[in-house]
Amino acid sequence: MRRMEREHYGRLLRLAYLTLDDGDHPLSRARRAVAGAMRVRRGGYPAMRARLVAILLTDPPTGRHRLHGLLFEPARIGPGPVRAALLESPRHERLAYLLRRDGLTAPEVVAELSVHLPVGFGDVDRIIDAVDGRTDMDEAAQRAEIEAFEPDLVRLRPPLAVPSARRAAVAGVVAVALPAVAGAVFIRMDDGRGAPAVVGPHAWRASGAPTVDEWPSQGGLLHDARLLRRAADAWRDDRRDPPLGRVAVLYAGTVDGASLVVLRDSPGPRDTPSVAQYFERRRSRGVESVRKLGTDAGQLVMVGMTWRYLVPPWLRDVRVAVPSGRAPDWRPVAVRDGLSAPLPWHWFTPRCQNYLVFQMTAGSWTVTQLASNDPRSAAPRVWFRDPPEQGERSRWAALNAVACSGAATLSESGDLRLGRLWSGELPDGGGRATLLTVDASTPWGAPGRSILISEDGQALSERGGTNSDHTSSGETAAAAVWWRSSRRWHLLAAAGPGVARLKSVGELGSHEDAADRRGGSPLLVVPGPRAGAAARLPVVQVVAYEPDGDRTVVTPR
Repeated sequence: MRRMEREHYGRLLRLAYLTLDDGDHPLSRARRAVAGAMRVRRGGYPAMRARLVAILLTDPPTGRHRLHGLLFEPARIGPGPVRAALLESPRHERLAYLLRRDGLTAPEVVAELSVHLPVGFGDVDRIIDAVDGRTDMDEAAQRAEIEAFEPDLVRLRPPLAVPSARRAAVAGVVAVALPAVAGAVFIRMDDGRGAPAVVGPHAWRASGAPTVDEWPSQGGLLHDARLLRRAADAWRDDRRDPPLGRVAVLYAGTVDGASLVVLRDSPGPRDTPSVAQYFERRRSRGVESVRKLGTDAGQLVMVGMTWRYLVPPWLRDVRVAVPSGRAPDWRPVAVRDGLSAPLPWHWFTPRCQNYLVFQMTAGSWTVTQLASNDPRSAAPRVWFRDPPEQGERSRWAALNAVACSGAATLSESGDLRLGRLWSGELPDGGGRATLLTVDASTPWGAPGRSILISEDGQALSERGGTNSDHTSSGETAAAAVWWRSSRRWHLLAAAGPGVARLKSVGELGSHEDAADRRGGSPLLVVPGPRAGAAARLPVVQVVAYEPDGDRTVVTPR
């Protein structure tokens, strides 16, 4: 097993490095991306590769400080013909080429990438032809150069060939630079049992995609070294959820008459950061909650039961709405020194899993996040597979379905990807509906779900095992649900544009539908037993056929 993991690691690291082979510290960034990909526990190398593709396209790791690159990045060597050709292409094209050379067919490459960006078979062929033309090498020679490239062989620099006088000069520069860098980013370092680290206010500006590691320490009590030390020691002494690695301060201030310190740890690449909240009140003190963030990306953190949230400085223009109703009623949220103003307490009455919908801007991107009034619960970010022109109304309906109609269990959910497989009129005058797919990036690899919803996000089908575990495959997604009209049950099955045809087999006989010439996706609506007349639903399987002959079987229950 360990040998197999080493082989997986080497292949994934090569793929990540050659995709990130520009800018600063490609090896460091590739290692961090691969560490995240190898947390996948099921599905072996293909599942790890799919996770790595998602990381590289949606949340690529940022470079370390320059000093880290000086010490731990390999010295640059001249690229071979394939690497040189790839450096002339955008990253997503490099990734498409490398997946093709990793043994995937063109349709499989499209399926892997189309979850994150629009790409077709013709795009993959064009990318391969471009590298062929630039290198004038056949496929075997190109593959040989790629497989011979080992980015992890040289770990330190400067190389031994550097003259001794120059090595001494470099060592002197490093010795001088270390305190300077530490002072720029960390005011104080965690010594293991003393004061936690305090992150400087401008650390996050050095990164194009800042993470919780660059989240600056904020609050009016940062000067209280004794308070910070008590908070860090209390968390270290916690028997259930002690910190892993260095402890740093996110916030230290006075909230509703209590002294509050919010801390986070710095675990290794095989784990995700945790956030602990330490309160000191007149009659009590201690760690009141610890929660895994699920990702090192910056996100809102609920502060105790104060109806307030910590907000990283790179998330701007915060607004919030209760996820119910046909349209969002957005309210702006004031943020001062990293802490939001309190939200109305009556918003958190027992409804919609006690979650609210937040939207923020990060640069030119709009970030959507679900957060609850429980600091121990997950706070998943939400991604939409459909393009923005789909419209805010349908996206709001999808959020309503997730939070209020049970399309996902949010308290332990990872980031969510919502996609629309079909929208149209239901039979028997059932009105307009959407077949929605919901994929949660949980650490245990839970399969995706599908649910039939109305235009305002109300659930029309039962939640549960109504779809296959292939819904995360983008254009090759397929799902089937049972829906009951006033007259009878109906089996409804739909698929993404990468599926050529759908066929149902079983107790309802054989039914089939193919994609039309204009690129329309296949759709099956099969009448079932009359409502109330059947003790059980018929046993049916739906087979989704891809253009290359691959098949996916969906079994609605």
